[in-house]
Amino acid sequence: MFKKAIGQSYKAGLPPGSLVHVGELKSDTTEVTVCEYDKDFYRENKTSEPEECLSLLEKEAVVVWVNLDGLADIEMLQRIGDFFNLHRLTLEDILNNEQRPRQEAYENYTYVVLKALVYNDDQNRIDTEQVSIVIGGNYVFSACERKTELFDTLRKRLASDKSGIRKKGADYLAYAIMDIVVDGYFPVLEKVSGHLENLEELLLEKPEEKNLHAVHRLKREMLGMRQAVWPLREALIGLEKSDSIFIQTDNAFHLRDVYSHTVQIIETAEIYREILSGLLEIYLSSVNNRLNEVMKILTIFAAIFIPLTLISGIYGMNFAYMPELNWRYGYPFSLGLMAAVAIFMLLYFRRKKWF
Repeated sequence: MFKKAIGQSYKAGLPPGSLVHVGELKSDTTEVTVCEYDKDFYRENKTSEPEECLSLLEKEAVVVWVNLDGLADIEMLQRIGDFFNLHRLTLEDILNNEQRPRQEAYENYTYVVLKALVYNDDQNRIDTEQVSIVIGGNYVFSACERKTELFDTLRKRLASDKSGIRKKGADYLAYAIMDIVVDGYFPVLEKVSGHLENLEELLLEKPEEKNLHAVHRLKREMLGMRQAVWPLREALIGLEKSDSIFIQTDNAFHLRDVYSHTVQIIETAEIYREILSGLLEIYLSSVNNRLNEVMKILTIFAAIFIPLTLISGIYGMNFAYMPELNWRYGYPFSLGLMAAVAIFMLLYFRRKKWF
């Protein structure tokens, strides 16, 4: 069982830099993967001793990527932080899953936090996971909330002898990680697009309350996506324009490429929010149309029964000198009269195309 979500109020009164997990703990395990490479070799292994890469860091031509999957083991995070000489506030932010995407420049590294979005098909919702990236001179440290397959394709690219990433520095590796995270937004948008098409058809055919709930849920998720991408766009601008020694100038256009993707995602999310607002109007219009149809049918029945009620009311007055009361065919006559009036009114309403 995972620990329940812990809010910011839990940390009230604790000194700055206190290593306490904030938010939902999505994994009760912690796994460390170390990738080491240069243009001629690549090595990857899972380890419980991240200090093993110390000797490789001393070689400037070698890039070391340490990835931490799962934040349950705070001691492990602290060991990695001590190893890379990370500020306590950075470690505190890594443990806080409620961080706003941003970038911060420190003396010996640059810290970037962003949100990865994954569509949960089982629960039909968008899951958000925080990804923290530390960019140093010849290393990258990344931390995810749980074990993920997000970076598997990147590791396969690194393992290839023809990989262009291995010819570049740690800042390019960090760009590749950010690019993978941002590119992961597009499949989510495709899923949302499919749901929008289905919802539109359902709302036109059957404007049920459960479909209305689905529209509201998608509106909230589009708002959440905007909150994840909008500040990331600002962070990418900051990285591109920063004077950090850890971000090479020739990688600026790569960051601009990721930036353009975020702009496209924001625009698409805004379009989807407008579509969802339109779906709400469709729902209300469909409900009103159905209500109008029901009221029209009820009005037609009421209009038909008004003259029938008049006829039955006249013959129900029981006056002594009503000739039809003693007439042998008075009862069939009154029923026939009411039937004739009802049929005439139905034909009249039909001719007027009122139903």
